Amino acid sequence: MGAVLIFLLFIFTFSCSDIFVEKDLLQRPNAQRCSDCHAEIFKEWEKSRHAMAWKSEEFKLQTENYTKSKCLSCHAPHQVDPQVKPVLAKKFLEDGIGCVACHFKDETKAMHGPHKVWSPPHPSKEDLAYVKSEFCAGCHQETYKEWKQAKMTFSVEKSCQDCHMPNMGEKRIVQKFPFEYFHSKKPRHDHSFPTGMAKAEDIKIDLQKGQNGYILTLVNTGVPHNLPTADQGEPKLYIVVESDQGRIVKVLSPQAKNALVYNEPVQIELPWQKVEQIKVDIMRKLSWKKERELIKSQTFVAN
Repeated sequence: MGAVLIFLLFIFTFSCSDIFVEKDLLQRPNAQRCSDCHAEIFKEWEKSRHAMAWKSEEFKLQTENYTKSKCLSCHAPHQVDPQVKPVLAKKFLEDGIGCVACHFKDETKAMHGPHKVWSPPHPSKEDLAYVKSEFCAGCHQETYKEWKQAKMTFSVEKSCQDCHMPNMGEKRIVQKFPFEYFHSKKPRHDHSFPTGMAKAEDIKIDLQKGQNGYILTLVNTGVPHNLPTADQGEPKLYIVVESDQGRIVKVLSPQAKNALVYNEPVQIELPWQKVEQIKVDIMRKLSWKKERELIKSQTFVAN
């Protein structure tokens, strides 16, 4: 009986689809409006750095209260398209990188996404660009170039989305009656856009005796772009090396152009003789945090 009612409701909705069109959805509403149907996705996005892209205190400071215009359009884009730097939105700037910036297209007057769906409240278009790294390249230009080089040189298969929008399994896209029943469960991806921070196993450390001391070699083997990476902001990687003969600190950053390129060894000379052991700590400082975090610690018995 329940299946029959749902079928009749489907037929009624399809035949009277104009009744269900919510025209304000085609006028680029704010992100909160999208939560009426996509509650779970909205809650994820709300926790993301995309949601804070415009209104974070760090961004206000870096742009001198929005007077420096270079970075503004990527922090509150009107429309995001593959490999195209967006223009600044005209309203709802506080949403930062909001729902309609990525999903609504002016040229089709429809919402776009990676799934083929029928959606009475607004037109929807299947668009496979959403599963490709090129979609992120308009704003994350430098990181995209690094990833593309890794892909070309080492046949990297992972896309930006694989790491920064991980698959959460089969879920419903909509959480509003009756529209939730118009969609079968589909693979859904995390809209909190996790940073995907490097792990200890992503960095290989080796120590060898050299002519004038020791040579420490670091290789980024697990992150298919530079480590750290950024188009703006100042993330840093700290290499802290200690022995009974002293302490050496080397700082790697995109600004200094000495970050760990994927699968390219970086060597640090240690001018020490006859030490018993050498300890290496690798720490990161994310661009939006003040404190450092330990990624990996390794102690070598010198020879």
